[in-house]
This record gives sequence, C-alpha cells and structure tokens, in this order.
Amino acid sequence: MKNILSACAVAAAFVAAPAFAQGYIGGGFGSAKLSGIDGAGITGGNTSKSQVKVYGGFQFTPNWGVEAQFSDLGKRDILFNGVAAGSAKVSQFSIAGTGTLPLTAGFSLLGKLGVSANRVNGSGGIESRSATSALIGVGVSYNITPALSARLEYEDFGTVAKYVNPTLTARANAYSISLKYAF
Repeated sequence: MKNILSACAVAAAFVAAPAFAQGYIGGGFGSAKLSGIDGAGITGGNTSKSQVKVYGGFQFTPNWGVEAQFSDLGKRDILFNGVAAGSAKVSQFSIAGTGTLPLTAGFSLLGKLGVSANRVNGSGGIESRSATSALIGVGVSYNITPALSARLEYEDFGTVAKYVNPTLTARANAYSISLKYAF
C-alpha cells in the first residue's frame, strides 16, 4: 500500500509539473565589445559593434528554465602597427540554465549561467580561432502581455580566442534588448 501511495504521489508531481511549463523564442539586437586585442601594436578590437541574437528555451517553472542562443557579435577591422592586418567576425552559440525572480507590475530579474562556444572567423592576416568559455548573463524583463515580454540584458561570453604570437586573449560581452514570445 505504501508503494502504491508513493507511486501515485510521484505520478501526480509529474502531471502537475507541466501545468506551467512553456517554450519560448526570441530575438534582439544590441552592442557587442571585443576586448583584449589591443596590445603588441594590434588595435581595432575594442570598438563596439552591432550584435544580433536569436534564442529559444523552455521554462520548467516560473523560476527555472534552459535557453539556447546564437549571437552574431559583429565584424572588426584589425590593425597591426597602424596598417590593416585583416578582419575578425565574432559569433557565439550557448546553452544556459536560467533563473527568473518575479518582482512587481510585470517586471522580473533574469540570470543565466552556461557554456558558450565562441568563434572568431579571421580574414587577411587574422587567424580563425574558437574557444569554449563560461557564459554569465543578467537582465530585467517586462511582460507586455502574458505571452510577449521585452528583455534588457548584459552577457559576458568569456574568452572567444587565444593567439600565441603575439600573446593575446580576446574576450567578448554584449548589451542587448530583445522580445520574447512564449507559447
């Protein structure tokens, strides 16, 4: 009898859990910065460029979810001792756990922690590189309707590339605004 009651309790938990569960998609734009390039006569990496991102995820509860994201962090012209050395196009793909803390009047605080697969596609004299790094993000969300919300976020994608000669480590971060549609 005890086993039957335990099985019923577990089954009820699984049936009740999806009552909130919802998928979502979103997209946005912002400003991305590549840092760490400036050094040994190399310049041009620290300028901010436009960022475009798309993402999708699944919210298991009102507080916890998972999200996948792709961002194009822009293309930069790189100079070596004032002479054009080539260009670097930076992108990232990530998967992260998300946390949401509802506040008042439709506002929520957001947090994300995950892994980002970063890529620098070089041309000219710039070598292509990739790196995997931790993703950390924070932000705020406002519910426009029950299904549509606006998000303002800061994300740090960590190391996007390491170069040996000269020794440089490029890092990327971004500020963005986006719309999210839950279904």
